[in-house]
Amino acid sequence: MGRPDESAEALSGVLRIGPERLASIIEFLPDPTFAIDAKKRVIAWNRACEALTGVHRQTVLGQGDYAYAIPFFGHRRPILIDLLDLPDPETAAGYKYVQRQGDLLYAESFIPRLRDGQGAYVWGVAGPLYDENGHRCGAVEVIRDITERRRIEQALRESEVRYRTLFETASDAILLRRDDRFIDCNPRALALFGCTRDEIIGSTIEALSPPTQPDGVPSADRVRERVQRALHEGPQFFEWRHRRRDGTEFTAEVSLNSLQLDGDTLLQIVIRDITDRRRTEERLEASERRYREVVQLANSIILRWTRDGRVTFLNEYGQRFFGYTEDEIYGQHVVGTIVPESDSQGRDLSSLMARICADPSAFEQNINENMRRNGERVWIAWANRIVFDPDGQVTEILSIGNDITERRRAEEALRELNADLERRVAERTAELAVARDRAEESDRLKSAFLATMSHELRTPLNSIIGFTGILLQELAGPLNDEQRKQLGMVRDSGRHLLALINDVLDISKIEAGRVDVVCEPFDVCEAVQHVTNNVRPLAHKKGIAVECRVDPSLGLLNSDRRRVEQILLNLLGNAVKFTEHGEVCISCAMESGSAVFRVRDTGIGIAPEDIEGLFRPFHQIDTGLTRRHEGTGLGLAICKRLAERLGGTIDVESALGHGSTFTLRLPCSASEAT
Repeated sequence: MGRPDESAEALSGVLRIGPERLASIIEFLPDPTFAIDAKKRVIAWNRACEALTGVHRQTVLGQGDYAYAIPFFGHRRPILIDLLDLPDPETAAGYKYVQRQGDLLYAESFIPRLRDGQGAYVWGVAGPLYDENGHRCGAVEVIRDITERRRIEQALRESEVRYRTLFETASDAILLRRDDRFIDCNPRALALFGCTRDEIIGSTIEALSPPTQPDGVPSADRVRERVQRALHEGPQFFEWRHRRRDGTEFTAEVSLNSLQLDGDTLLQIVIRDITDRRRTEERLEASERRYREVVQLANSIILRWTRDGRVTFLNEYGQRFFGYTEDEIYGQHVVGTIVPESDSQGRDLSSLMARICADPSAFEQNINENMRRNGERVWIAWANRIVFDPDGQVTEILSIGNDITERRRAEEALRELNADLERRVAERTAELAVARDRAEESDRLKSAFLATMSHELRTPLNSIIGFTGILLQELAGPLNDEQRKQLGMVRDSGRHLLALINDVLDISKIEAGRVDVVCEPFDVCEAVQHVTNNVRPLAHKKGIAVECRVDPSLGLLNSDRRRVEQILLNLLGNAVKFTEHGEVCISCAMESGSAVFRVRDTGIGIAPEDIEGLFRPFHQIDTGLTRRHEGTGLGLAICKRLAERLGGTIDVESALGHGSTFTLRLPCSASEAT
């Protein structure tokens, strides 16, 4: 604690003067000063004492028994200490601070009550008075009110605590610099730079910075510039590129501020890492840029207008579409610029904006006629979003529109086309009704023809085949080789013609839906053996083996045996016909609840491009004049349709030159298919 040395020096100068001069000397001292004689009577009381205590000197002069203490204490106690007795400082109870220097005694104490009723901290110095002979004849005391100084010191201490608390807990890095070196830093600075306290204290700003800043200026040069500005121009705020201990860099906001402390100039450096903020700002800028690009360059009209119909925004696409510049359209009323006062049908559009504001929900999606600057009428589909103020009043409308003029024209053309089509359909329907009647009559005649021809064709063919057989058996007499050969050709031709007629009649009945299916249980193994035995003579004649494999557990199958045998016989006959060497195999087994028949051969096979049309009527792979294999092209078509009537399917797998496999799948019970 400092002391009023000037008052102590003045006091030491009056200790050996006579009492008669004492009063005039202390009168002009700035600090409250009084003197007492050997009997402890007040012999001097200066103006400063009067001002401090509010007691006039005439009241206390000559008074003894510690009268001078009355203004300060309710009890008779000296302001400082009884200087006449000069007790040991350690026994001076009640004083905060007591110190002796020669004949002088320094002390500090709290005075409970002064003239204004408030306590005060006082500091004082006291010394003995001597007469001409050098004998102690009294004492003099100088007092200084240090209440305000103590308040300031306390405030400074509290401020230091608050500063240290903020310094230690601040979210920003704080460093103190003296003479180009760091002398202190807070924990945030250690975390930010990844350093220990020993690594920062004593280092320089340059140690925490890359060699150069982003603008290419050396960090050391830029540091000197910023520091000089902070010292001479005041606090500096700027962005700085820093480097951590691990070498990574980051951008921060920096403030430099000079501080004066005990005569020293310190530089306070506050660093705030703005990497995340910069990243966020960049994302926001990118997002805003994308938003502007989307709005301005969108292939839609984006319009904002006030509740009274004034345009506040129209994007670039909308400006190009309507033919207005930004200056020409902003602030203009919607009606009369992009909305005509009346549409092409004469309906009034001038009140459209008011109706939108009055009933926003009814106009969230709206189509109306608009107008370009050149007067061209266009149709726009608008999506309107109403913006309300806190009171629920409409303040602005956001409208997004798309040009549907071409669509409207297309719809109109389509309506006209539909009307024309309806007329033509009606006419065609009438024509088709006539054609249907004719077709039904033709079908009736065809059915009658087929019924008649079935009998008329089969009867003579059966006679030809029968009598040819009798002749070949030489029942009418012996035949020579040429006759036998000719009669064999007649019989084979008759049989072929009969098969052709039967196939044509079958396919006609199937397509007319007149094929009856009679489902009854039958022995699958027996049926397969029967079919196999029918084709074995032809296969044996060609030197082809026919193999039959039937799963014994298959048992009975509820289906139409005659139609099943017809399908299998056709498949086996084709297999033998198109196989020159190797074998033909028929197999049957139960798979996934279905009876599966497979007819596999090692014949000529089928090309992939021919498989698609294989089951079409009259389709033949070899259609040339020199084709080797005879046939009508109806067999597989009949098989497929019969299989479908039985509720089954036929598939084929084949490779040209490597044979074919036809697969017939039938349900265990075909009653539903009938």
